[in-house]
Amino acid sequence: MQFNTLHFAIFFIIVYLIYVVLRQKWQNLLLLLAGYVFYSFWDWRFLSVIIISTILNYYLGIKIEASTDEKKRKFFMVWAVCLNLAILGFFKYSGFFVANFQALLGFVGIHTSRASLNIVLPLGISFYTFIVMTYTIDINRGAMKPTRNFLDFALFVSFFPTLVAGPIERARNLLPQIQNKRAITREQFYEGCWLIFWGLYKKIVVADNLAKITRPVFEEAGHYAGREVLLAAYAFAFQIYADFSGYSDMARGLARLMGFELMANFNAPFFARNVYDLWQRWHISLTTWIKEYVFYPLALAKFRGRQLPAPLVIILTWSLMGFWHGASWKFVLWGLYHGALVVIYSRLKPYLSGITINNPFLKRVVTAAQIFLIFNLFCLGILFFACGSVSQVLYSFKQIFFYGSGTLGLDLSMIAMIPFLVLEYRQFRSDDELVLFKWPLLKRVFMCYIILYCILLFGDFGVQKYYYFQF
Repeated sequence: MQFNTLHFAIFFIIVYLIYVVLRQKWQNLLLLLAGYVFYSFWDWRFLSVIIISTILNYYLGIKIEASTDEKKRKFFMVWAVCLNLAILGFFKYSGFFVANFQALLGFVGIHTSRASLNIVLPLGISFYTFIVMTYTIDINRGAMKPTRNFLDFALFVSFFPTLVAGPIERARNLLPQIQNKRAITREQFYEGCWLIFWGLYKKIVVADNLAKITRPVFEEAGHYAGREVLLAAYAFAFQIYADFSGYSDMARGLARLMGFELMANFNAPFFARNVYDLWQRWHISLTTWIKEYVFYPLALAKFRGRQLPAPLVIILTWSLMGFWHGASWKFVLWGLYHGALVVIYSRLKPYLSGITINNPFLKRVVTAAQIFLIFNLFCLGILFFACGSVSQVLYSFKQIFFYGSGTLGLDLSMIAMIPFLVLEYRQFRSDDELVLFKWPLLKRVFMCYIILYCILLFGDFGVQKYYYFQF
């Protein structure tokens, strides 16, 4: 069941009408059951994975807190991390490691029969595994206390707005909201409705229409000229952004309607002026998770009495983040690509920060050039996502840089992106995702009418999957 379906709309309306008349204790029980029902629409058998993960982390969280000896605390925390990663690794990476091990054996002259595990990837396992890992790690750090209420913890793991594709919430943020009484204000209700409306528009109008342009180039793997591949890369960058940020907006809107506040996941990333700025705006819940739970521990750890060099820590961190995105070498290469960009920028930053431009016009020109450069570097990297294999990525690079002719057909539906571009720009300039609420009433109503018109006229109601749906 996806957010952009009639089934989900009916499901949420029924849940919400019951939710608003219940007390906090019964609201939590309702949301727990709703999370399990929501997940069961995909495959009820994989509920067992969520339930096992819930029981293990609940038990280990209590054991960590109860341990007075530092070594025991660390022992239980390491067990929690390893068990979570083992579950994720089995379902997501088993096939990758088996295939690569067989390839390695073949390289040294040992030939084996081709094994195929055919393991189905459970819905949202990459996201809820990272979400639940914050619980035991933060307990070990002393950043939070474990909950003794198992149902509250089970709801934290299976909270349906975040269950499939995030945002990757921290236990220390979401769990207290579950444990405490929630009040739904009028502002929360209106803002929640707007986030759902805006997220739906992003998905079925912007993302799904751009998919019609990118699919023939990347999924059908045809022979296209460099200009066509580059334009398709631009289109795919906007497609994946509208798709994923649209999901995140709807998740946050649904949560806000029920009195929960989830972290923002995107902040006008295509207006970033440098590599650091880009990754403070794109998939914020993941990049901050990686920074807190991977980068800093690696940077502070000592090996044989010495810390790892900063560039190596950056490369390792980005490689792991790339591998989190998928069990394929193309995602590892994506991580290495962005890690290299971060290392290069970190070396150039001291020199760039010393440059001062006083002329206002020249300053705007330089800013525009920076935004254009970062966007193009991002779009080159997005080819690792768009293409089906490393060889197709290399072919696309070759076409872009050496075979530039060709045209890519666009259709009338692209006019429906105008509200998206206008509002993205206004959100960036005001640094406020809810800037619409500060507009005059007539202007606000007009924009909502235009968006609704675009949904009805150009929306793809064929229920296309979210890009991160089974991830």
